[in-house]
Amino acid sequence: MSTAPTSPNIGTPPPPGRIDIHSHLLPGVDDGCQDVDESLECIHRLIKLGYVGTVCTPHIWHEAYAINNAVNVREWTRTMQQTLDNEGIPYRVWPGGELRLFEKFIDYYKDREIPTLAGGRCVLVDFWADRWPKWVNPIFQWLRTRGYQPILAHPERLKCTKELDERMREMATIGVWLQGNFQCMTGQEGFHADLFIRQWSKQRRYNLMSLDMHRPESLDARLDGVQLFEQEFGAEMLDLMTITAPRRLILGLPS
Repeated sequence: MSTAPTSPNIGTPPPPGRIDIHSHLLPGVDDGCQDVDESLECIHRLIKLGYVGTVCTPHIWHEAYAINNAVNVREWTRTMQQTLDNEGIPYRVWPGGELRLFEKFIDYYKDREIPTLAGGRCVLVDFWADRWPKWVNPIFQWLRTRGYQPILAHPERLKCTKELDERMREMATIGVWLQGNFQCMTGQEGFHADLFIRQWSKQRRYNLMSLDMHRPESLDARLDGVQLFEQEFGAEMLDLMTITAPRRLILGLPS
């Protein structure tokens, strides 16, 4: 049977500041940072902008990244934290994962550990489809009945645009949280992503906003998105999405 979610094992509570809960920071494990130098370059830039930690969420997708699983991500994150400590860099990292949903997801994870954010009950997931698959909602319901809190990553980027707003209302009734990507504020992810990120932010439908950081060269656009978000929705809203909500997630507190 899949491992039941537990309370986060975070050690010392995170210090005050921004925390990114969706990031491909771990070096050499997916399409994110390719080596430790790239990871450290990103971290140094984030520290200057008030970030104090990152939940590391490499792609968990057995067809593309066969060795990416909960056990390995925990070990890679421990190694990353040790590197930071050895370098005297005041930054925290926690294990997580970005799980790819697929039709046989429930069967696959019945006897496998489901990676969660910071060892708690939140599960970050994504999928890609031109039309909303009929197997998606049952997966979310399956996760909910087993005590997990599913978080749908960057829903504004999904291509099933005609039904997307209605589907996000369905997600709210099921109890799925939404995580938006700051880069979508810049228009670089296309018209509909630009439209939905603003519409749903205005309607307060996101639970979290994140960088979805990959390599250093992609960081500028994501940080531009942070600035645009603050300009349009205010510093209080930005702090809620990047300080208050992530901290509560890591501490295992209700949203």
